[in-house]
Amino acid sequence: MTNVIQFPIKRRPIRLADPPTPLPEVPRMGKIVAVVWTITVLLWTVARFILPMVVFWQFLRMVWFWDTPGRHEGLWFLAYFVGYSALYWFVGVYRPKGFEEPRQPSRGGRNGR
Repeated sequence: MTNVIQFPIKRRPIRLADPPTPLPEVPRMGKIVAVVWTITVLLWTVARFILPMVVFWQFLRMVWFWDTPGRHEGLWFLAYFVGYSALYWFVGVYRPKGFEEPRQPSRGGRNGR
């Protein structure tokens, strides 16, 4: 009675080798853009007052040096203006994945959407 065999017999599978360790995950571009967007939004309250003054200063320089040969102030103003416009779009319109605002359910009524 001391020799009890349990049924069914479970045999351990033979393990040939350890599975390979997974490689560390490379940060995706979306995460980097979300971090940059968050920092930009946090600094936007100060930057939206300073940056237009810088662009206006570049506009005044462009007007002053317009006929000076060898100066490219028009291109500098264009670069500053395009950069400010792109930053304004990046903060005001663009939303990274995970930051979208949830849709509100319709509450009915005349003005319900």
